[in-house]
Amino acid sequence: MVSHSELRKLFCSADAVCFDVDSTVIREEGIDELAKICGVEDAVSEMTRRAMGGAVPFKAALTERLALIQPSREQVQRLIAEHPPHLTPGIR
Repeated sequence: MVSHSELRKLFCSADAVCFDVDSTVIREEGIDELAKICGVEDAVSEMTRRAMGGAVPFKAALTERLALIQPSREQVQRLIAEHPPHLTPGIR
């Protein structure tokens, strides 16, 4: 366990910080919304259910869901334009 000051120093010195924002920082689950736009919502939802239940490792589930969706740049732009993400209450 690191102290708060050590953690702050680490974040401030990092070149990049990555973390999952879906259903945490934003209210939406981006991959599910993208699956709707691409017409594969049911298949992706089933894979998500299996992954959340532990039947499929996270990395494999993500890879399989993206292979099902195969979004184009236009579909991603449409998703952002038509369904912009909303911050979870309390997030600044």
